[in-house]
Amino acid sequence: MSRSQLIALILIFSVIGIVSGLLYVRLVHSTRATAGLKIETEPPSVVYIDNVQVGRTPLDKFFPPGEVTVRLVPETTSPDISTYQTKVRLTNKVYTVIKREFAATDSLSAGETISLIPYSGSESALSVETTEPESALVSVDGQSQGFSPVSMTSIAASDHLIEVSAPGYNSRTVQAKTVSGYQLSVTVKLSAKANQPPPPSFPTPSPSSGSTPSASITPPKTSISPTPSIAKPYVLISSTPTGFLRIRSTSSKTGTEIGQVKPGETYPFLEESKPAGWYLIKVDLDATKSGWISSDYAQLFR
Repeated sequence: MSRSQLIALILIFSVIGIVSGLLYVRLVHSTRATAGLKIETEPPSVVYIDNVQVGRTPLDKFFPPGEVTVRLVPETTSPDISTYQTKVRLTNKVYTVIKREFAATDSLSAGETISLIPYSGSESALSVETTEPESALVSVDGQSQGFSPVSMTSIAASDHLIEVSAPGYNSRTVQAKTVSGYQLSVTVKLSAKANQPPPPSFPTPSPSSGSTPSASITPPKTSISPTPSIAKPYVLISSTPTGFLRIRSTSSKTGTEIGQVKPGETYPFLEESKPAGWYLIKVDLDATKSGWISSDYAQLFR
């Protein structure tokens, strides 16, 4: 073998060694546990991450960054308390916090998930969503920010007091800190107040009863007038914590609000979302003739 061939082989193996080293460093970095996860529950629960048991609450551990599925199994003898499962995105060098208070039924359970998501620029941001009820009043540091979901694109990087409330539910207060360059994401579930009276029913007067129905107030043009007599299939709007139900452009809580309907009104049913959770109804709006409503606050009659 000539001297030039030997030098060429040495260079080739050197390059291979460098590339292999870089790939190894990247692999080690990607699997390094640098994202913190804190979980607190009442009662204590067994914690599973991506179907692997990792401990019990209170839990304070580090995991590789990325999206994971968290399942909490309460340590209780009560058969009424079910497990809780959610997906969270773990962020490098920051903590994600999950708190859950289990009860006899899911509606009486409460909790929140707090996480930090990288945010463009040097400012800090805040987003607050609610899973139950769909819409709730949000206050930040004592100032009302409207109904959830709430998004604040610029907020001081410091500790904040977030209060979420809705009629018929126990309010919940969350203390969390916003950080420059991150969006603080807070997802809250409120617990329903125990021994609440059933939602009001909306009977239709019988034509044969001989009674004269009372006059109703005609809503403005921006509102939606329900069909007085409607054939199946149709949906009946149920009682809501806010006294109205939002109509959205898509079958998601992040869909744009395009109108509102009120409890007791009925609308033609068009289709159901997949996965279930939303109804597409026929409505008379300026920009469209249909919209999506949450099936949590509507009854479907086929």
